[in-house]
Amino acid sequence: MAQKRLYTFSQGLDYAKNYCAKEERCQSQVIDKLVSLGLTMQESEDCVAELICQGYINEQRYAELFAVSKFHQNKWGKIKIAYYLKQKHISEPCIKKGLEAIDYDEYISLIAEIFSKKYSSISKEKRIKTKKTFDYLLGKGFAYNDIVEAIKDKDYDF
Repeated sequence: MAQKRLYTFSQGLDYAKNYCAKEERCQSQVIDKLVSLGLTMQESEDCVAELICQGYINEQRYAELFAVSKFHQNKWGKIKIAYYLKQKHISEPCIKKGLEAIDYDEYISLIAEIFSKKYSSISKEKRIKTKKTFDYLLGKGFAYNDIVEAIKDKDYDF
């Protein structure tokens, strides 16, 4: 059964402008929203093209804001951030630029901070504590090499 049209193209474009003005959005989010409002896929893509021309949508800006906010608020690693950006169909160059927006020294110090908190919260022998802590950080999206870099001066058994 065909979906009932709720919005015309111009109404959809106006709606999308307001939708993008409220917070940073990526192309896939806007297309999904417009399709749910009854626009065809072609109309949705045309709206997105117009929004890009007018500066409402910018994939690189979105990737940078997403990466920095997930790093600061959720304490995610670069691997997890890149995975979620790929899920949103962001291009590889934009993902790379977004990840570059994260300060490396701050990134390493966050890893060290999370490592020490998690390590001290586990009551097992030293090697098991270190393994569990490494697994925890890997699950948060931090790369093994970055974890080693962050704790190389510490007295952990790995």
